Amino acid sequence: MRVLLDTNLLIQRPRFEDLPEEFADARFVTAAICLAEVQEGEFSTDPAVRVRAPLDYVQAKAALGPGLPFDDQAAAVYRAICAAVDAQGRQVARRRVDLMIAATALAHDCALATRNPDDFTGLAPLLEIIVL
Repeated sequence: MRVLLDTNLLIQRPRFEDLPEEFADARFVTAAICLAEVQEGEFSTDPAVRVRAPLDYVQAKAALGPGLPFDDQAAAVYRAICAAVDAQGRQVARRRVDLMIAATALAHDCALATRNPDDFTGLAPLLEIIVL
């Protein structure tokens, strides 16, 4: 099984000790969108974030390889995820990037690990969410 690490886990190291037993042998990956979010840190108003972002990016790529693409399959899944979020009365636009990350995980048959499960509220029936 593969586990896609959300952007926050590329910046703040995962608590692997919290990983459920069933994922003990998981292969960790990330999404190209997550890598883009890490690079966005270079434009932060916080000098510490600006300095750290390039290193976080290099370390993530070295550890996880290239990010999984947001491809045609992920785009099709994204539509279904947006429909599920909309049906719950939640706003899609404010969560766009998080939903694209979730769609990438689902399209590429990955569980999704995050520190911010609230970003993915309502997606548990579609996608396995792991809080690290």
